Amino acid sequence: MDRGGWYAVMNGFDDANIFQTWDFGRIAHPGRDLSHIVLRRDGQPVAAAQLLVRRVPGIGGIALVMWGPLWRPKGRPADPANFLAIMEAMKAEYSVRRGLFLRVLPRVEDGAGEGARALSTMEALGMRHSDAKAPYRTFIMDLTRDEATIHKDLSRHWRRGLAKAEGAGLEVVEGSSPEILDAIDDLFIQTQRRKGFRAFDSRTLTKVHRALPDGMKMHAVMASHNGEPVAGVVVSLLGDTALMQNSATAEAGLPLNAAFLVHWKAMQWVKANGGKRYDLHGVNAQANPGVHLFKRGFAGKGEEERVFIGTFEAPGPMLSRLLVEGGQTVRTLAATCTAQASQMMAMAMNKGPSERADATTPSNPAPSNPA
Repeated sequence: MDRGGWYAVMNGFDDANIFQTWDFGRIAHPGRDLSHIVLRRDGQPVAAAQLLVRRVPGIGGIALVMWGPLWRPKGRPADPANFLAIMEAMKAEYSVRRGLFLRVLPRVEDGAGEGARALSTMEALGMRHSDAKAPYRTFIMDLTRDEATIHKDLSRHWRRGLAKAEGAGLEVVEGSSPEILDAIDDLFIQTQRRKGFRAFDSRTLTKVHRALPDGMKMHAVMASHNGEPVAGVVVSLLGDTALMQNSATAEAGLPLNAAFLVHWKAMQWVKANGGKRYDLHGVNAQANPGVHLFKRGFAGKGEEERVFIGTFEAPGPMLSRLLVEGGQTVRTLAATCTAQASQMMAMAMNKGPSERADATTPSNPAPSNPA
């Protein structure tokens, strides 16, 4: 299947997301082959997935599904049978026939109903739960409410912060221009240096943005003060659920509450463009309580933290399993050492954990590269 063919399939699903795009796979994972599987009923796609495949000749390899499979066709009720069918097909094709280590990160929330059925499917297929990456946790805004209700349901802290930002004389620009995303990337790098944390390289997503077709590009909102960018947020809307992809606040933007304004504007854009839900892209109450408080207040009254079902694996033949798990152990050790070194450096500069969290530091990013 070529790029155009995959996008024609993908655009027919409510659960489409940027991690399943051809351009994300090609740019963010250049060492992997893209493979696609589509299930049809009466000629129409009912489930599909893009897999990132890495092979080692004579040994095996891994097939990774990031925030897939897609199984909620537009205009039709979600059918759990579609999820079961595509999982069965992926295991048969990639784990059994090709002898690969299959790793799947479904975009499915835990709990009763959908989550319970998905977990039952995984168990029935012999897919094991992986502890390699903690389950994704986030807040998701309900955008089916009218804007007045969304505003009323904000926490009191959030309403005050937004009012202050609206009166701070901030200039706001928004759109899909790569130049806006480049400026927000610069803010993100500043935030990383100021706070001493290690995270994904947001410039990779900007490269993906440049490559995406016009109808699939991300949307950026940036606030400036006295001509200098002070806060920005980038969102992706594919299907019916938007995802906050990147956000950052310069030190000069903190007393202006600039983050409140750009996040509010981004939500307005998502709602105006048909988004029904807005995923605020990860929280971790222990590691980053400031961001957790900010996103909880933004999500609104009565909204609870959502937890997803996590990562599942079909290990495949022994050689593929040893290849993946051995490499994973080395990477985990290296990441731990790097994180400890970064923390020590930040503390030496008096910018370590004691610094208060600003509202836009990413805390539990959704799928990076778990393999």
